[in-house]
Amino acid sequence: MTRQVLDDLTRSEILALCKEEASSFNITAALCYDLFMYIQNEKPRFSVLMILDSLKTILRYRTRPFKDGEVSFLIADRKTFEKDVASDWLGGLLVENLLTPYEPIINPSFLWEKEVHAKKRLITEALDNLVLEYPQMSQELLIKPEYFMFEAMTRKASLYPPIMYKFLKILETDSKTENLNRMMNGFDAALKLLAREGHIKQSDGFVKVAARHIDSFQRRKKRTLFILKSARDIFLRHSLEVFPKMVRSMLEDYGRYVEYFRDPESLKMIRLPELEEIKKHIFIPTSLGLVSFSDKTTIEDFVRKVFPDTCGSKVDLERLGGVLNAVYSLKIHRFGKEQKIVVKVFKDWYGWKWFPLKLWAFGTRGFSVLGKSRLESEYANNLYLSKNGCNVPLIIHVSPKERLIFQEFIGGESLSNIIKRIYSSKQLDPCLIETVKNVGSEIAKVHKLNLALGDCKPENIIVSQDNRVWFLDLEQAERGGDQAWDLAEFLFYSGHYGFLSSADVAQKVTKAFIDGYLEAGGNVENVEKARSPRYIKVFSFFTPPHILLAISSVCGKLDER
Repeated sequence: MTRQVLDDLTRSEILALCKEEASSFNITAALCYDLFMYIQNEKPRFSVLMILDSLKTILRYRTRPFKDGEVSFLIADRKTFEKDVASDWLGGLLVENLLTPYEPIINPSFLWEKEVHAKKRLITEALDNLVLEYPQMSQELLIKPEYFMFEAMTRKASLYPPIMYKFLKILETDSKTENLNRMMNGFDAALKLLAREGHIKQSDGFVKVAARHIDSFQRRKKRTLFILKSARDIFLRHSLEVFPKMVRSMLEDYGRYVEYFRDPESLKMIRLPELEEIKKHIFIPTSLGLVSFSDKTTIEDFVRKVFPDTCGSKVDLERLGGVLNAVYSLKIHRFGKEQKIVVKVFKDWYGWKWFPLKLWAFGTRGFSVLGKSRLESEYANNLYLSKNGCNVPLIIHVSPKERLIFQEFIGGESLSNIIKRIYSSKQLDPCLIETVKNVGSEIAKVHKLNLALGDCKPENIIVSQDNRVWFLDLEQAERGGDQAWDLAEFLFYSGHYGFLSSADVAQKVTKAFIDGYLEAGGNVENVEKARSPRYIKVFSFFTPPHILLAISSVCGKLDER
């Protein structure tokens, strides 16, 4: 397979045929496409897309003999062509010829403008898909520009499989590099336009989704169902109108596709890594450097990569506990020292594992159960809190394919142990009460960042030896989430440690926490909402009534302060 040459003589002869086909209409633009589809020793075959200046709808397909072969004309009026450029009005049947390499015959500046316009739309759609797929992580993504080209090719091939034949020819010919560079020119120009409009940021060869685009998409997302329905109705109505006129072009594509993939064994041998692993062009930052979304690093791979000299070393992997979460402590003993790393495995919660959690908070709090979503949330919220001065473990590495996050180990005492000590001691320790107050203060700082922790149990908080408060589990955290739930869960769940304690101890713990929360700028309404029956009922299964009442009463006496 080689690229067909369009020399000056052939170009002039095709131009003459274009004028004959246009008849009385003015030609807005014309191009020769699919030149890379030429098969050596075959009769020459040229494909021409011609746009006419006409007030009436024109959709026509004709074939004429040409140089011992043939030339096919796909003819449309300007308005129909521009609709396809703007919105795939005909399923992209016309505009797809601008997305792959082409040779302009008439009005190259017009064709370039429409190519950039079409590729800008494809990039915008790809950005929207990323925001939809990674709502919390999207602003942290570092995207190589070529991702948008391969994403567009993959998306179109999934909607219309016969076009895969065309992409195979682009990527398999001797002109592969030239083909891709020509296609990327339009995508690069479109990216510059989007950067000027504030939808993306470009730096160091990467593209980042701008907060402005994410906010805009969140507003537009509410209209998605209506838009999809309208697009479907329009496409069905007009495709029925024009299909008979376009059927030959589509059947030729389909015939090539079927012929190429006739032999199942040959299909197995065909590999297009550019389209199979498009996520390899998307990266996220970690302390060890950038990590691709196609990264498949296992725990064993991580040890070999980070600690290459393991001769004489000992590696231990110990489960840290948790029914729903798989969290491990990775210990590397080398050169007489021990290094600890925490490994989190984000598997989907199904069956009985998910049922207790759902039952526990039924009707009160929703939980994310998909491993991919929880990994995204853990990563994105960790970075967000870290950038804003909150204490969270450093993310060392991420393996998206294996759904693993490697974090630094935080030494210290679990807040659950501290609260147990408070409830079990005969005399209250002022230092421990002060620690609870500090925790309230730190949670207020998180809430002021418009983030709810989502799973605010004491087990997920560590107090280090220097009295700093660390948040360990952020997979259920959510921007704009239910902050009152955080307070309710912390207070009422902590109360179950005081099963045999007096109500007075529960009141002092609650007062210290609320004092710290409000003094640090926490929202008073969150405290008032925390004593709502819809929250209290969740904890009535395991926290004794006198403790629930004591905690609720302190939350309700804010006006006395």
